Amino acid sequence: AILAQATCVGGVASRFGPMDGIVVHNSAVPVPRRSSEWGWLEYLLHVSLQTSRVRLRAAWSVANKRLAVECSKRCKGLLQLYAWVPVSELGATESIQEICQNGFRVGHRGVSFHIGNVRLPGTHGYGKEARMGRPVRSRGRHLPEGRRLYEFLLCRVGVGRSYLIENAQQAESLDLPPEYDSFFVRHETNSDKAEEEHFGVYPRHILHHEYIVRDAAQALPLYFLHFEYDPESEEKLALPICDACGVHAAKLYCEADDANFCPACDARVHAVNTIARNHTRVEINRRPNRAKGSCPEHLETEADEYCVEDKLPVCVHCRTLGSHSAGEAAKHKLIPIMEAYYQALETRPRDVPGMADRQIIEQRLVAQLDSKLAQVQDSGRAAEDAIYLKIQGLVKEAQDLAEEQAALYMSDELEAKRQLEEAAWIESYLEDVVKQTAPPEFLKSWLIHTELRDDVAVLASTHRLHSGTGLRVDGSFRLSSGAAG
Repeated sequence: AILAQATCVGGVASRFGPMDGIVVHNSAVPVPRRSSEWGWLEYLLHVSLQTSRVRLRAAWSVANKRLAVECSKRCKGLLQLYAWVPVSELGATESIQEICQNGFRVGHRGVSFHIGNVRLPGTHGYGKEARMGRPVRSRGRHLPEGRRLYEFLLCRVGVGRSYLIENAQQAESLDLPPEYDSFFVRHETNSDKAEEEHFGVYPRHILHHEYIVRDAAQALPLYFLHFEYDPESEEKLALPICDACGVHAAKLYCEADDANFCPACDARVHAVNTIARNHTRVEINRRPNRAKGSCPEHLETEADEYCVEDKLPVCVHCRTLGSHSAGEAAKHKLIPIMEAYYQALETRPRDVPGMADRQIIEQRLVAQLDSKLAQVQDSGRAAEDAIYLKIQGLVKEAQDLAEEQAALYMSDELEAKRQLEEAAWIESYLEDVVKQTAPPEFLKSWLIHTELRDDVAVLASTHRLHSGTGLRVDGSFRLSSGAAG
């Protein structure tokens, strides 16, 4: 999925001024308009922006040989992705020329690259960053008839192995672990919800990834592009609206009803009776009498044939006065445009050399990673349970020790209180009873009382406090990664 962040020129003028005579870099090479390279770049714009209302106006190849060699060495064996860099968000002291000549300025905070869906102001899903891709803040340079001009810098970024973080600000306070090449910022998307809100716009899948790199050699500028966005032009990626509900995108066509249906309405309408269930429905793009589309050379004329050798649609003007009217091109094999269209539709990813093997390898890798992740989660829960069991055992042991020490001190305390109570009991008898007797009796009792007091004092025990009052925690838990053994 070659999807990327896009941006545009802020304000009313490009930092390069008029488009004619732009000097991007000494080694910059304009991309020919009719080249496959031009078509590839324009297609990347359509994929990233998910709209056909953009038109590439100018493009320059800005690859710097020195930077390319440095990037090749640094990113060898790493995952590499295409990313559109926001020109309007470059620093005031940073220019396209500076980036193409010396690369990006990378500090401790690193440089952020967004991979995935991009939404221009005014396009479907704009502003719903969490689910519909990254919105472009600037509205671009205004052109006649409501069109707007935008600028992109296309880079190849070696993201390699990425360290997961929850937001970009978190990277500012973290050191990138040595075994990782970039930070990966999580962005949640919801393709199911996006499909409900597309209202005929296709495709529906949403992708938004953000990577932060801290090595300038991981980002190589490749192209600088100017394109325009025309919100009033026909949206060729829009499917017709369902004729039944008038809300959702129609995916099926019924010839008997001569109507377009979304899957839900198709199931409801054709479940009424046996006759309706027997109606033949086809995919919306295979409906009869569908428009064939314009010739790329003669926009007002319908393309009715396809050149197998040039891989180009042609029309009647191309065959009579245009590119295929004379010379070798006139001898090229032409087939009906719809035949070429259906042949392309039947070409599955498994028919592309190497695609099936790559998908099998990636599916196996995903399965292995899922298994490893499940093992890590299971071992984490097991370690958590083991820790809780140890803690519970230690808590019980601490409770028992505390109760034992408490019992010792409670016994000593009770003995001390008993001796105080005994002394008070003897003295109270002297005070309350003996003092009321006649003097001869009192003196006799007093002598006996003093002897009893001495006996009690001699028999009394003197306790020393126990040492080691209370409990403390010694040692620590140690968790080890890897298989248990």
